[in-house]
Amino acid sequence: MPRAMNCRASLVALTLFLIAMTPVATADLSRENQTLNLVCSNDDCSLSTDAAGDTMLSEEMREANLAQPVTVTLEFPMSPDQTSVSLLPSVLESMIIDFRIQGDDVGLTRPDLYIELILGASTNSWTIAAPEPSSTSTNQEVYVLENEDLDISNGRILSPDDQILLRISFDINQPVTWELYLAGNSNVVLPIEWSIDAAAANVDEPTSLTEPRPITLVGSTTFGGLMGSDVDCFRFDLDDQLSVLTVTVSWDATPLEVEQAHTIPEFWDNQGNSEDSPEIRTRYEGEIVVNEYRWSEPKGGPHTLCWTGAENHYQSYSFTGSQSIMGVGSTTPEDFSGEATWDSGTSQVGQLGESSDTSGAGIFTMGVAGIGIIIAIIGYLMPLSSPWLPRFMLPVAIILLLFGGIVSPAVSISNESPNPGEMTFEELLEQRLDRIYQGVINDDEGEFGPQWYGGFLGVAAGERLQLMLTIESTHPLGDGRWQIEVEELDEVDLDRWVFGKLNDGRLSEENEVRFILRSGRLLALDLILLEALLIVDEEPRGNVLHIDWQMVTDSGMGSFSSPAWVSRPDTVTASDWNKVTNAVKPELLSVSFCDCGIDAMELSIRSNDVYVNDLISPGGIESSNGLIPHDFWVAVLGITVLVCAGFVEKERREKGMALAEELLYSR
Repeated sequence: MPRAMNCRASLVALTLFLIAMTPVATADLSRENQTLNLVCSNDDCSLSTDAAGDTMLSEEMREANLAQPVTVTLEFPMSPDQTSVSLLPSVLESMIIDFRIQGDDVGLTRPDLYIELILGASTNSWTIAAPEPSSTSTNQEVYVLENEDLDISNGRILSPDDQILLRISFDINQPVTWELYLAGNSNVVLPIEWSIDAAAANVDEPTSLTEPRPITLVGSTTFGGLMGSDVDCFRFDLDDQLSVLTVTVSWDATPLEVEQAHTIPEFWDNQGNSEDSPEIRTRYEGEIVVNEYRWSEPKGGPHTLCWTGAENHYQSYSFTGSQSIMGVGSTTPEDFSGEATWDSGTSQVGQLGESSDTSGAGIFTMGVAGIGIIIAIIGYLMPLSSPWLPRFMLPVAIILLLFGGIVSPAVSISNESPNPGEMTFEELLEQRLDRIYQGVINDDEGEFGPQWYGGFLGVAAGERLQLMLTIESTHPLGDGRWQIEVEELDEVDLDRWVFGKLNDGRLSEENEVRFILRSGRLLALDLILLEALLIVDEEPRGNVLHIDWQMVTDSGMGSFSSPAWVSRPDTVTASDWNKVTNAVKPELLSVSFCDCGIDAMELSIRSNDVYVNDLISPGGIESSNGLIPHDFWVAVLGITVLVCAGFVEKERREKGMALAEELLYSR
C-alpha cells in the first residue's frame, strides 16, 4: 500500500512538472512584442509572440491533380486576444513563410501563396510567388514579403479584443506532401510605433461620476489613465479660506492620433455647484504636456474633479495639487515671467574671448586703391629716371591695386546682394510658422503632417533652403575652424512672431494653445541647431553669409507624432547629423503658455555641455568673400610697391640733382 501511494505521488508530481513545462502561449501586438510567430499544437494553430509548439504542420495530398486541384486554407488567429491599444504601422516590415514540398529539393513544384492579414478593421492581401530554384543550394528558399505598404485607411488603432488573423491559401495540383515549418521559422514582423496596456494604465479605477475615487490632492501625486470615453472622477476635501487652488496635470507623451483633448476638468462642490472657470497655463516639458489650472477662492469642503475622455483616445497622466491660504501669497500667476526671447550663444563654443568683426575689403579700400592706380598712371606720363619703374614696379603696383583693391572688393560687395531664390531670416520664420499653423488647422494629416512641418527650419525633405544672414562677428574654435555669429539670431522675439501669427484668427481656443506650444518648441530647437551649424573651415572676410542646402530625410528627434529636425542638409551625413543634434539637444526645453489675461509664452532652456569636437562643418555655407584671398593685404602690398617706386624715383632724382650741381660747380 505505501508503495502504491508513492507511485501515485510520483505520477502526480510528474504530471505537475509536465504541466509546468508546457509553454504558455502569449500574444498581444505592441511595442514590446512586434513579432508574431506561426505556431501549432495538436492541430490548434495561432499567432503567438512565443515560438513554441510543433515544429511543422504537414499533409499528404494524394487526390490532387491538374484537372481537380485542391485548395488548402490555413488560418492563424492571434491567441490570446489583443490586450494593448496599439498604433499600426504604415509598412509591414517582413513576413516569412517557410513552406516546402516534401521531396522537391529545389522547389520546382511549389505553389504560389495567397496571404490575407486581418488587423482589426484593416485587411491586406498579397500573393507571394514561389521562390526561384537556387542554383547554389539544395534547400528550398522561404517565401518572403518585406517593406510592404499596409492599408490603414480604416484607422490605425488596434484595440483590445480586435481580430488579428493570418490566412494562408495555396493550390495543390499533383500528389505531394506539403510542409509548413513553425516554431520561429515562419513569422510576421510589424514595427508597432506606440502601444499602451489600457487595463494596466487605468490605475485610477474604480472611479466614475457615480463612484469618485477618494484622494489627498494637496502634497501628493495621483496617477490615472483616461482610456477611451472613460470618465475619471476624484473626490477630496478643501480647506476653508483658500486664496488659490492649483492643480498641475502632466500628460504622458502620446501620439496625436490617440491623444486626449486635455479639456478643462469639471470641478464642483458638495452641493453640485461648479467653481468658476480657472486660469490655465500650459507648457511642454520635453515631450510631456503640462496643464496648470488655478481656481481663485474656491469654497471649502468636499469637492469632485472629473476628466472625460473621447472614444479611441488613450492617455495616462498624473496630477498634484497646491494651495494658497487667503492673505498669503498672490492670487495672480506672479511666477509667470512671459519671457520668450531667444538669446544667442546657446550653441557657441571655442575661443569666445577672441571674437572679432570681419575685415574684408570695402568701399574705403576701393577708393584708396583707385587713387593709387591714378598716381601710377600719372607716373607713366612723367619722365622717370629709372627704366625699372615703368617696366616693373608701376605695372606690379597697378596689378596688385586693381585685383586686391578694386576687382576683389567689387566681387565681395556684389556677393552681399541676395542670390536668386534666397530668403531673409524673417521670411524663413514666416514660412516656418505658417507650416506649423497649417499642420494644426489640418490636424497634422496628409501633406500637412509632422514630416512636413517637423523639418529643420520648417523645410521638408526634397526642398531647397536658400538663406542670407548678416555676420556680426566670428571666433576661432581652436582647431582651425571658425564659428560665425549672425545678427539675426540676437534676441529673437518669439512672442511677437507666434502671437502675430495668431492674428489670422482661424484657430479654435484649443488649437491656439497647441499652435503656441508647438511653435515655441520647434522655433527654439531650430535656432539652437542653426547656431551650432554656422561653422566654416576658413575665416570669413565679408559681412554676408549665404546658405544653400538641399534637404533630405532624417529620423530627427522627438516622438514620431511630434518630431523635430526630420530633414537635414545633403552636405551632412546621417551619422554627423545624429552627432551634432545629440550634442546640442537641450537637457530640458520648457515652453509655457498662461491663459491668464496676457498674450505671452515663456521659454526656458537648460542646455547640455557642447564641445568643439561635437560640432561639424556642414558645407553649403559661403561668406561674401572677394575674388582672391587676403585681398585687403594684396591692396596694401600694391600701395607699398607704389610708395617704394616713388621713394626710388625720389632718391634717383636727388642723386641726379646732386651730381649735376657737382659738375656745374666743378667748371
